[in-house]
Amino acid sequence: MNVDWLSRLPGPLRASLYFALQRGIGSQIHFRWEALKEWRRLSAADLSEAIERRLKRLLDRAINQSPYYQQLRLVRQPGESIQQFLQRFPVLTREQIRARFCELVVDPLRKQITSPESVSKKRYDWLVVKTGGTTGVPTAVVHDAEFRDWGRAMRLLSQELCGFPLGTRYFRLWGSEQDLLQQKEKLDRRVLKNLLGEVTMNAFRAKEAELIQHLKVIRSHPEIQYMMAYVDASVSLAEFIEDRQVPAPKLRTIMACAGTVTLEWRKILERTFQAEVFDKYGSRECADIACECSAHAGLHVYSPNVFVEVVDESGRRCPPGETGRLLITLLNNLSFPMIRYEIGDLGVWAEPAPCPCGLPFPRLQSLQGRADDMLTTEDGTLLSSVFVRHFVGVSLNRQLIREWQLEQTGRQAFVFRYIPLAKDGLESNLRQLETTFRTALGKSAAIQMQEVVEVPPSPTGKTRWIVNRWKRGQSC
Repeated sequence: MNVDWLSRLPGPLRASLYFALQRGIGSQIHFRWEALKEWRRLSAADLSEAIERRLKRLLDRAINQSPYYQQLRLVRQPGESIQQFLQRFPVLTREQIRARFCELVVDPLRKQITSPESVSKKRYDWLVVKTGGTTGVPTAVVHDAEFRDWGRAMRLLSQELCGFPLGTRYFRLWGSEQDLLQQKEKLDRRVLKNLLGEVTMNAFRAKEAELIQHLKVIRSHPEIQYMMAYVDASVSLAEFIEDRQVPAPKLRTIMACAGTVTLEWRKILERTFQAEVFDKYGSRECADIACECSAHAGLHVYSPNVFVEVVDESGRRCPPGETGRLLITLLNNLSFPMIRYEIGDLGVWAEPAPCPCGLPFPRLQSLQGRADDMLTTEDGTLLSSVFVRHFVGVSLNRQLIREWQLEQTGRQAFVFRYIPLAKDGLESNLRQLETTFRTALGKSAAIQMQEVVEVPPSPTGKTRWIVNRWKRGQSC
């Protein structure tokens, strides 16, 4: 059945139909969206109180109904604030979720959710969500109906902050397993996509033929001026446009997701598409976590749905301006408590101050990429992947090298894979890069320069520019 005609309906009508469709399947996203509007008007003091209430509700549920947390025998002490109590909860890792999946499920649902393969009998209820992450090892979590609705509401807020609220048509350069496997989308997904106004392109394909096709799709819809995209896929498209010196389509805004938006990547997207770029942060297991607003003064954390901590290696909370590990607590996921979940990313708090956009939610100053994308130097220092991409981006000449990847395979062993674009001057450029790497990584670093025809993607299909296969503590 062809439902493409839905995308041509007026925006306000498509928005109304979207909420009606969600109500029809049992979702309460409309009520969550209305509640979110109230949260956005809260004063700083009222916001703090609202977060405390939501956090208390979650922690009470966890210690009373989740076997994983019950066995910890945590009890809130007299006079102890809810955030002080939270800090006595242990960090939750992916490995623990995989090993203790059933114990995390709260008692009322333990007979229904017995494994990561469990499926609810109701049309709209809890859902097992699986994410392979960058390692390809699947981690399964449970999202209950309340969290799913809040997650959808946050996604709508992200679009609004990035300039294309619900009802606005936009390009979606995203990973599509169905397209990759040549499977047909289900009817309900096609209806939803057209009501949302999505024009989809597959980010899992980045060969020349696919990039040319992406350009054709964008040019065939000059009325659409917004794009939601994997940041690496959008940069690959922008670099392709610049390398081939073909006319670039003009966009108003780009929501860059699923990767760190470096200064260089932001610049090339702005330059190529003449677009305003917004950094959005989220994951499958945690939904949307934070997003930039028009003030571009950091990423607003979505306080109604998540509580974020930035901590150092010893677990101490980092002050604004100091890089630390991100711990995420899902405030509305009461069926499968995820408390102080170590998502694997690094971030920095912004100084607490009112944002010009008026949104009261706290802001992350920046994201520094995944912790497992940090390289270890000769003296044991962790080197940010953002920094590495910065100097490689500056040093590389796009007329010489098209794509690259730097992988740490041992304590002082590295492989630099590259796809050459031209031969003249390439050898000199590679020597310059090798020297630059040793300056940053240590004089004894062994750098293997390896020409390839394709930079290997991660098991989930995304390009990883920086990869660390070696962990501190290993002997070689």
